Amino acid sequence: MSGIDALYLSAQGDAPHILLTELADLRAAAEADDAPVDAVLGGYPVKVMPSRFGRYRYCAVHEMARIGFTPSKKFPVVRFQPTSVALHAFGPAGTVLWARNFLDACGIDAILGVSRLDLHSDWQGIEIKANERSNFVTYSDRRALYEVGEEMSGLTFGKRGGTLLCRIYDKSREMKDKGHDWWPDVWGSAYDPEQKVMRVEFEFSRDGLRSFAVDTPEDAFERAASLWAYATYNWLALRIPTDDDTRSRWPVDPRWGLIQRSSLAGGCAPAERIKEGERQGALRELRKLATGVLSSMALPMGTDDIGDTLRAAEDELLLYERISGRTFPDRISDKRRRAMP
Repeated sequence: MSGIDALYLSAQGDAPHILLTELADLRAAAEADDAPVDAVLGGYPVKVMPSRFGRYRYCAVHEMARIGFTPSKKFPVVRFQPTSVALHAFGPAGTVLWARNFLDACGIDAILGVSRLDLHSDWQGIEIKANERSNFVTYSDRRALYEVGEEMSGLTFGKRGGTLLCRIYDKSREMKDKGHDWWPDVWGSAYDPEQKVMRVEFEFSRDGLRSFAVDTPEDAFERAASLWAYATYNWLALRIPTDDDTRSRWPVDPRWGLIQRSSLAGGCAPAERIKEGERQGALRELRKLATGVLSSMALPMGTDDIGDTLRAAEDELLLYERISGRTFPDRISDKRRRAMP
């Protein structure tokens, strides 16, 4: 499965003064509470953050994107960083349509451009070993190897912020580490849970996109295949070493040949399934924490099973409510208020 995994958008134009004033008031309120503030912008429910978004003074979070706003004329007035739910449930085109509708609803007269584009291809049955890293022929003189135990977990070429960056890594390991349990739905019926998923991902920066005359989202969609071809045929390739001193004449490794021919057709999963996968992933990690804490509490409480431990833990939690001066429901309410959409 392959396609677009990140699509950062920027909007060149002007925002109404009343909108920027409202954002300033909302951020001030968020700073005072040191927590996100619920708001509605153009009819869209968002959380306005107490901190900035990179160079953007105001940051609002919607389930479709993290959105930055700036009153400065030095930068595009709005920056969008779409979420995984947006890109993998509604697709890149659907995400762009949403961003344009959001701009219109907020009264922002702007032209949407692309500031970053990540293309990826996921494979099972193809594995690259750490000792093969010297078989890559690339324009970049920067590379980094990441290992977990004796296994390669990642390999990068280039640098963040440069024209082009490549990451080759174990996506199935990352999926488990981050609790992104919804990826198998995107991969579909071909996914084998017994095999690791290797991802090859290229990140094109704004400068890199400009060199290919990619400015608008439509340019990115139209030229995605050409960008992938340049990245996998010219900029980087895994080759089979020979006695030839000219490394670019080494034959292309058959595994890399498969990657070069990726269709970039992409795949989608229902938004509800992605959200449920995120929920299950979060609970999977929290189960480990809860089991560790409760089993440790069982020792001084003298309990022997889950039921007795939970009943005894309730008394301890009520005691801590009195000591701390904060109720358990208040803590839950505060965490919900701070949680992202």
